[in-house]
Amino acid sequence: METVLSLALQPLRRQLMLIMVALATVLVLSYTTLVYQLEKTRYLNDSVTEIGIISDALAHDYAGVIISNHSAPVLSEELKRKWLAFPMIIHANLENSLDESILHYSHSDEEEEVINLKNLKDPLIANDLLFYKQPVMEAGEQVGRINYIVSIDKYKQLMKQLLVVLLLTTPVVLILVIVLSIWLQTIITRPLRRLVTDVINVTESENYQQGLLIKAGDKSEFTTLAKVFNVLLDKVYHTLEELEVTKARAMELAYYDELTGLPNRRLLMERIKHILGIAKREKKYGSLFFIDIDNFKVLNDSLGHNVGDELLKQVANGLKEVFRSEDTVARLGGDEFVILSGYLDESEEAVVNQNTILIHRLRRVLHEKFNAFGDGYQLTASIGISSFPGMASSVTMLIKQADIAMYKAKERGRDGFCFYQKEMQAVADSRLQIEQDLRSATLNDEFELFYQPQVDEFGRILSVEALLRWPKKDSSFNSPDVFIPVAEQTGLVVPIGEWVLKKGLQQSRQWMLNGANPNFRLSINVSPFQFYQDDFVDNVKRALKETGASATAITLEVTEGIAIKDVESIIEKMNELTHLGFKIAMDDFGTGYSSLTYLKRLPLSELKIDRSFVRDVLSDESDREIAVTIIAMAKSLKLNVVAEGVEEEGQLRFLHKNGCRTFQGYYFYKPMPVGEVTKLLFGGSCHFINYYLERCLIRMKIIMTMTKLNRATGQ
Repeated sequence: METVLSLALQPLRRQLMLIMVALATVLVLSYTTLVYQLEKTRYLNDSVTEIGIISDALAHDYAGVIISNHSAPVLSEELKRKWLAFPMIIHANLENSLDESILHYSHSDEEEEVINLKNLKDPLIANDLLFYKQPVMEAGEQVGRINYIVSIDKYKQLMKQLLVVLLLTTPVVLILVIVLSIWLQTIITRPLRRLVTDVINVTESENYQQGLLIKAGDKSEFTTLAKVFNVLLDKVYHTLEELEVTKARAMELAYYDELTGLPNRRLLMERIKHILGIAKREKKYGSLFFIDIDNFKVLNDSLGHNVGDELLKQVANGLKEVFRSEDTVARLGGDEFVILSGYLDESEEAVVNQNTILIHRLRRVLHEKFNAFGDGYQLTASIGISSFPGMASSVTMLIKQADIAMYKAKERGRDGFCFYQKEMQAVADSRLQIEQDLRSATLNDEFELFYQPQVDEFGRILSVEALLRWPKKDSSFNSPDVFIPVAEQTGLVVPIGEWVLKKGLQQSRQWMLNGANPNFRLSINVSPFQFYQDDFVDNVKRALKETGASATAITLEVTEGIAIKDVESIIEKMNELTHLGFKIAMDDFGTGYSSLTYLKRLPLSELKIDRSFVRDVLSDESDREIAVTIIAMAKSLKLNVVAEGVEEEGQLRFLHKNGCRTFQGYYFYKPMPVGEVTKLLFGGSCHFINYYLERCLIRMKIIMTMTKLNRATGQ
């Protein structure tokens, strides 16, 4: 058994005893030490005074021996006889002014080592001996020095006396301490034991209304403790009363969502299990709706959780209005709602028809304008539906199928619904396989960077954008639109993004060493998940140091949604990066939800018009207006603007007419491996003629386009 040594864990009586004994011991030792030091000092002073008197009496003899330099043996012998007359002198050594020993004396017959106390500053007691030195004066001048080692017998006697005192006083002190501690225990522990007994009685009887008895006029700390304990008992009593009142509420919270008042996951699971059992027994059919509010996380992060919570409560009320009283409308968490059909139909066709009616009613409700704190908001939802028992025979399978169908609705563009089909499971399995392959590709360095040039209106290459490619075994490539979302969902986008950054920096340095234009830049995409990492800037600095690349040759591209989360932290990181020399571009501008207030605070150098607006800029009035607005906005913010996805001459003419001067797209170049880009930038002995002819054709095409544009604008 482990022994408890902590004093605080011992009984109070033992604590008092140990403390008193320790205190008495410290006092005795302190007193003895003090007496010893005082007596030691006194004996030292007495001995110094005595040897000083002897030294003064022999001063004339010392001077005579030093001046004669031992040429008068009679003087030396006479001096030794005088030293012998003083038994306290153990050793004496007479030195001249050159610190040379003139005469040495030892009280014993054995030859002793000549003592030298040249460095001794003050008299010193050590090993029961006094070490003392004094200058020898003659006619007011120092002619030498006398060194003594003196026996201090009285010092030894002092130690014996102190030891006797200590042995005699210690038992007496201990007896007094024991008597005193017993008396203190009677005073302190008796009322404490009485208090402990009263507390035990209250706790055993569980009668918390019964307080502890307090004597009138008692002003001790134990009375204060009893009063405090009575207050505590009163609080315990009222707390137990409140606990009984809240038990029902606790049960309600166990099965209902606190924010919306809807059934929670636990109650939903129980009801699904119950309704599945009925459907199987009676061979009837029902359905499960899985509803996810589109882009709710972005809205919640940008507007605040109080607004998001208010909208969720209104959505919950709308769902309860749409569905029947037999149905279970539940909230799984966040912006996810599940509706379980409580009315079973005779056939699956009847279920589908009924669900279609309910879905249209649901969408109508969600499309209404919601109001939160005086502001109106338009919401849409993606809905997945699974039926039972034909499609699913278990609770877990049913929810999983509806969830898969909901994601399929999101993939179709959101604001829609989708019924679960078996083919959707194949898609889910395929997504899982992509995740596993991605992890393997990350470990085995299977990725590759392609580069797409960004050019001016004359086709001159200004920069290139690094684009991630994942080769398949058949030499084709996995689509980024397929594997990038999976990488973001699984967190693999962070290590993949770090690989892209380091690889891009290595290539940039290589191009600069090969003699690229000093103004040539490489654009590298940075995922929001990567940017949000606390150590992102440190990782960038480390990558710069490892590759030797220059930050001034790099543009980091971030998406518009990056400014939604923790804006101040994002701005701080961007400022650090720009101070290093990086330029920062906002990619896919116009597709996200960034605020102009945030936009003008970000240290950006460039906006990129998303290809979705450029694609239909000739046929869609809205896309034309968006593109023109982005260009005008970039000019007002003094930002460069790059148009992505330029594939037709008409698109180029429109964009150039409205002030865009940098372009990227298949009209100029497709993404290409590093070798082809290097040939474009630097050429080679075999490639130069083809490269020159290609550039001439492109420039002629662009010049013709610009000429048409100038004529159309009357310039």
